[in-house]
Amino acid sequence: MKKIIYATDFSHYSVAALKYAAELARIMGDDLIALHVYPPNDGEKRNSDFLKKHQKELQDFCKLHLGEEYNSQFISPAVVSGPEVAEEILKFTKDLQVRMIIMGACGSSKLKDRLVGTTTSEMIGKSHLPVLAVPPQFKFKQPQKIFFASTFDDQELIYLKELIPLAKALNAKIEIVHITHREEDEAIKNLKAFQKKVKSEIPYPNIEYKTLYSFEVFDTLRKTIEEELPDIVLMPEKRNMNLFKRGLVRDRIKRMQSCSPSPLLTFPAFA
Repeated sequence: MKKIIYATDFSHYSVAALKYAAELARIMGDDLIALHVYPPNDGEKRNSDFLKKHQKELQDFCKLHLGEEYNSQFISPAVVSGPEVAEEILKFTKDLQVRMIIMGACGSSKLKDRLVGTTTSEMIGKSHLPVLAVPPQFKFKQPQKIFFASTFDDQELIYLKELIPLAKALNAKIEIVHITHREEDEAIKNLKAFQKKVKSEIPYPNIEYKTLYSFEVFDTLRKTIEEELPDIVLMPEKRNMNLFKRGLVRDRIKRMQSCSPSPLLTFPAFA
């Protein structure tokens, strides 16, 4: 059975991600693991009582915010210790069949909010698993529309294939959003060529396409997300990029994670 990992620092800004993870795991029929990484403290002994103390803190956090939806047989608390939170999360997921890692996204300009988002941004750059960043004010509803930010690159067919099981389980529409500064005739030609490839390789009927014309790709995508409020936004990294281009793509993804009103899903370049 697939697992969803919800990673938390016990902050208010991770509560929306908890509720999202619980609902998504229920819909998908996945196991849900709530994970907390606590800093190492040489003054405390590593024994069963010490571990139980941190597990109870995590369990109490989940009970408080899930309320009547909390079920001890449905959500498993797990705690690990380490100085680097992102590294410890990834170590924990090793050898597990993980569908995705769900974390709180940074949202406003508050200092605490930025600190919470730091680990999520780090995970986006390091994770070998999909990461879903949930804005702190987001209220869960079953996803019906998934934005896929596309450049019509052939590599994106791989990510679309990886997205299909989630879209099928949710019965969600995938809207492929392409932003271009090319002339309309050339843009239409590129769209038709990509549509043909998708149709031949991905037998999913609920896919639509939207082409927007702009030189400001990031700002146009951000404004479109704010106006249409899709339930999930997918921004994949790309394989076979040099380090400079990959860095630019990751920077855009991290910037979007800090301002998107919709949950942002990222697939790693080496997935």
